Amino acid sequence: MRKYWPAVLLVAAAIAPSRLTAQAAQAGEPRAAAVADAAVGTAIADRQLTGAAETFKADVGKLYCFSKIENAADSDVEHVWYKGDTEMGRVKLHVGGSPWRTHSSKNLGENPAGDWRCDVVQDGKVIKSVAFKVE
Repeated sequence: MRKYWPAVLLVAAAIAPSRLTAQAAQAGEPRAAAVADAAVGTAIADRQLTGAAETFKADVGKLYCFSKIENAADSDVEHVWYKGDTEMGRVKLHVGGSPWRTHSSKNLGENPAGDWRCDVVQDGKVIKSVAFKVE
């Protein structure tokens, strides 16, 4: 039995940090801040954004905001669409893991010309904002 003790100690040392991390998360310690990367484009194809740009023609009709979110597993985020300072739409999205990719779309309406943005929001805080123009 004595010759197995070093192996037992190694296994215990390897398991202890992961158990401590899990216990810390359960204890309510703050997790790392969520991080997002986002872009706006004209379509989603094969789970990727296509037609990404900063300027779109007024006849585009519909745009998509595609975001990759980290450090937000098992939580919710929102894509909040704005034309100027006016909120035009809000979409709640569940984040199932980390990293997690998700998207929303916005029908731009009859008079879409102007400055737009889509904010990625978690718990009331903007974690990413994508500005674009419709001409």
